[in-house]
Amino acid sequence: MKEQILIINDDRVETAALNRVLSEDYICVLAMNVKDAIRCLEKSEHDFLVIIIRLAMKPMSGLRFVQILAENKKIENLPIIVTSETEEDPDLEKCFELGVVDYMSKPFDSARIRRCISKNIKTFNKFRRIGEQIEARNSSLKEEFEALQERNSQLRSSQTSVLEVLGTVAEYRNLEDINHVSRVAKFTEILGKQMMQSFSDTGLNEHLIALYTRASMLHDVGKICIPDSIMLKPGRMTDEEYEIMKSHTTKGIELLQSIKTSWDEEYEKAAEEICRWHHERYDGRGYPDGLMGDDIPISAQLVSIADTYDALASDRVYKKAYSKSESFKMITEGECGVFSPKIMEAFRQSRVKFEKVIDELGHVGSLSEDEE
Repeated sequence: MKEQILIINDDRVETAALNRVLSEDYICVLAMNVKDAIRCLEKSEHDFLVIIIRLAMKPMSGLRFVQILAENKKIENLPIIVTSETEEDPDLEKCFELGVVDYMSKPFDSARIRRCISKNIKTFNKFRRIGEQIEARNSSLKEEFEALQERNSQLRSSQTSVLEVLGTVAEYRNLEDINHVSRVAKFTEILGKQMMQSFSDTGLNEHLIALYTRASMLHDVGKICIPDSIMLKPGRMTDEEYEIMKSHTTKGIELLQSIKTSWDEEYEKAAEEICRWHHERYDGRGYPDGLMGDDIPISAQLVSIADTYDALASDRVYKKAYSKSESFKMITEGECGVFSPKIMEAFRQSRVKFEKVIDELGHVGSLSEDEE
């Protein structure tokens, strides 16, 4: 079956000449004006090998038709040849700028018409094949890239899981409740969501809260590096021992930096902030760097109060647990250092949820203390 050419021309003589020459090899679809041509394209745009259009048509010119195709991105898929009264037609240059591939001017010659159409169809088909090959290759590369991203995501997930297991190792070694890490993560999530709800200016969102919750599991990873004689000491530490214990913040950073490979950058940043600065205090009296106010990253501020509350409300080798109400009171009355006013307000609003976590994942002091 012959392939189709769309001829758009309101000059009957010129149309007849083109049709006579081209109908031997192609089916010529004729349109007397631009509106008819647009209707033809809407029905069977992909059926035409080439479009031939007369520039000097009325009331809508051939240039306007070319502009319409360019605006609708259709000109990229159709080779367009224009016919003009003269090679000096001022609209010719505009047409070429818009993507027209060739032109023919009077007087028409049969051999020249055939040559022009054949040449442009071959050239356009060649570029179309190249485009299809490039598209196929791009599609293949996209699939390979997506598969690589998936493998990297799985690798990062595996690495994250290994790192978070490390976060519990210190608790096992410390003979402390192994749910400490889980509770701190849960407290961090609760507090973060309350902060997001109450204080929109903090910049917190669901994504960051989930990130900080996961990264909180590494807050005490540096305790792996602290000697047993200090970690397991049941009584009060000496000043020297306490300084060594405080170094778990910086030791943790050293440990994380020594084992990271292809971490997710956001997770890496959050984990290092929390690990190093979860013992900083809002008034600058924390450690290891004495950061003050909002110089302390919000990630570390959230974990700081979460860790402090859990340390109070849970048994440790050096103390028995305080009751939930006493733990809450000690923090809100400033016995455990100064926290951000906004975080303190979010903590007060989260009291019931914090205590529910203790009931579900931990233990506190005697039953009589909890019933007060």
